[in-house]
Amino acid sequence: MVPDGGDGPPPGCKGKVDLLFTISSAKTMEGQQAKLKASFPGFVATLENEFADFDYHILSTNTFGSWVLPWCEGCGDVCAQTPEYPCTATLEPCDSVQGAGVTFPRGDNATNQRCDLTSGRRYIDTGQSSDLEHAFTCVASLGTNGADQVAEATVKAVADAINAPGGCNEGFLRPDALLVVVAIQDTGDQFSDGTAKDWRDALIDAKGGEADAVVLLVISTDVDDPAGLCGYDPPGVEHKLRTWTELMQPNARFGSICAGSYTDYFEAVAKMIKSQCEVFVPQ
Repeated sequence: MVPDGGDGPPPGCKGKVDLLFTISSAKTMEGQQAKLKASFPGFVATLENEFADFDYHILSTNTFGSWVLPWCEGCGDVCAQTPEYPCTATLEPCDSVQGAGVTFPRGDNATNQRCDLTSGRRYIDTGQSSDLEHAFTCVASLGTNGADQVAEATVKAVADAINAPGGCNEGFLRPDALLVVVAIQDTGDQFSDGTAKDWRDALIDAKGGEADAVVLLVISTDVDDPAGLCGYDPPGVEHKLRTWTELMQPNARFGSICAGSYTDYFEAVAKMIKSQCEVFVPQ
């Protein structure tokens, strides 16, 4: 008889989850970012209630890359047009890398200070539990002076080089963890490099070809849906973020960015994560 707790396979996903948030920081996102910030406490509560025993990483991705706001270039202590912008901030090389974890959001409606992360990395880990809501709000308040290429930034964030030793996201992506991507943008993302299939393949490749090791939540416009919350106004071009979601089924969910709150989407994904952890058992 094999005793309980013997040498069988480990429990689903070994209790490890890597959460990657890629949030558009385009000017058009001002209203949506306000709703997103209002949803942060609900997300953190879900994380603390549903994943208290999990080992999680949380990374908020730089969708833009560049640090300098063109109209503030050469400013002294204060930028006339954007006074909250930290002209004299001490920067790190990774602050200007698209796909790198954000630790110093800057510009209008952004944090505009270096976030205090106990991990010492460019992502939050379970050691941040005593001040998780403050830390997550800090890294995810990206402002509205950036870009809307969430899919391209996601692909760069899960690339081998950026997660390798010495890379900006070193240690974030773990081979034995479930990868959960949350992409939020108010358009269909026509400007990211590649196709929706390329983006799907990049996520699966990042997990060694294991599709069951990835969960995707996309929150975007639903104007292409006659029953959408944003109103029906077919864009005339492919809604690439919706296609991306469809290609990732059944481990994906699409939510309307015009919803009053995003908390319900986070709760739904929490259930997907737990369900998927029963399927993805790293060997």
